[in-house]
Amino acid sequence: MRIKLFLVNITVVLFASVFLYSCSKNPTPEPLPLSVKSNFNLLQKDPQFVLYINFKSMNKTAFWKQNISDSLLNSERTFGSLLNTFKTATNASISDGLDELYYSNSWMGENAVVLKGIFDKKKLETYMETDSNFSKTKANDGTTVYLNSDNRLYFFFKDNITICASNYQNVIDDMIAVKDTSNTGLLSNTEMVNAIERIYHKENLWMISKEQMFIRGIFVNFLQSKLESQGLTDGKQPEDSTKIDIDNLYSKMASISFSAKMDNDMNFYIQADFINPESAEYFKNFLSGIISVSKLASTMKEGQKSPSDKILEATKLEIYDKTVMIIMNVNSGNINEFRKGAIINRPE
Repeated sequence: MRIKLFLVNITVVLFASVFLYSCSKNPTPEPLPLSVKSNFNLLQKDPQFVLYINFKSMNKTAFWKQNISDSLLNSERTFGSLLNTFKTATNASISDGLDELYYSNSWMGENAVVLKGIFDKKKLETYMETDSNFSKTKANDGTTVYLNSDNRLYFFFKDNITICASNYQNVIDDMIAVKDTSNTGLLSNTEMVNAIERIYHKENLWMISKEQMFIRGIFVNFLQSKLESQGLTDGKQPEDSTKIDIDNLYSKMASISFSAKMDNDMNFYIQADFINPESAEYFKNFLSGIISVSKLASTMKEGQKSPSDKILEATKLEIYDKTVMIIMNVNSGNINEFRKGAIINRPE
């Protein structure tokens, strides 16, 4: 789906903006709210990645109102037809009514979506009377399941404030069977839940993956784009020695995540957790080599600073124990440079 490609691309370009390195003591992650954790039993047990977005908390901030409400995540279009389906059917949109989104995706492409908010069921029933794209059926337990034929999206109301959705009927069946006390799905994956609890920011936005091939894909794309931007390759695959470095990196990584917190500005964290401190140090050394080339290229430029140079000034790298963090500060003064540098793109 389009959302998957969007998330992978933004992670790759954010990696490409790393230029500064420093040491720091281990910060304390924000606690994982019980209200969020309680919905994990509706998501897949072994996902390729998990995404959480709290629209209700973000759209109250000055940064959202000034920089995002009419640009990045410009309503439902950024996420393809997924959120637009629910805006059309229930009146719940990012700006009004839709509070939270949970999204998990398996390696085989199966997806699970949980939406929290204020939904107008009566509008949906009325809308279905005039729009043939919507139909409904009954599950074995009597639950009403809706289908949007345009995007083959199944969905149902778990309760008055919760919608569960998927493009796959078998995932819907699993979600219908979940009870409030069920220890199923992602909630039963202790290793993944522990990794989520280590994410630094949890209030507004986070995404995490422990899937090795997913992580490897990020590194392959990152390395190739970085070498091309520095004129070190003509677009061909990296040399064998570089491939070995990639394999060493992703095989030593326990998880990769990004998280954001908004207020007057936005702090964006990319967090790489490794299997041991030695692996984190290896990753730091790998980045240091790229950093050195980037700094050298920057000092040789003439004229005004490029968007990438200015992004450099708003980015830092911290390392402690088994974790490496890439921290970016985006504010009203530098957001245009982030957009010009392809770090934040306006939706098409």
